[in-house]
Amino acid sequence: MKSRKDYMKKVYSSKSDDESNNNSTYMVMLKSLLICFIISFVMILVYALILSFSSISDASMSKVTQTILIISVAISSAYGGKKTRRRGWMFGSVLGLIFAALLIPFGMAVGQAFVMDMFLVAKLLVTAAVGAIGGIIGVNLN
Repeated sequence: MKSRKDYMKKVYSSKSDDESNNNSTYMVMLKSLLICFIISFVMILVYALILSFSSISDASMSKVTQTILIISVAISSAYGGKKTRRRGWMFGSVLGLIFAALLIPFGMAVGQAFVMDMFLVAKLLVTAAVGAIGGIIGVNLN
């Protein structure tokens, strides 16, 4: 049962519940994106070390970078789904799309040409799907 004090706090608070939920969702999204970048960076560094100290060819690079992308999006969207506790599929798919879209300028900065082709569309769809699955898993971890 709510007391009068709780009722008065709600009536006179400066932010509504929706506003505070939106702000916390944005913060969780930013934290999840940061986690995604950190996981990707660490895994790419490990892969680079493995490549430099072993006889593995560079031909596996495309598959490994796609796997790193999938793993980082899955882990970060599961984290975000756990924190938001609702609509994990939507949170995760948006996170995957934002992360894939942010990778485009990074690739261009490294010298990769931007090409709108089926590979880019497939990457966007895969990150959205993996993010949705990760978000669903994260919501169900609660």
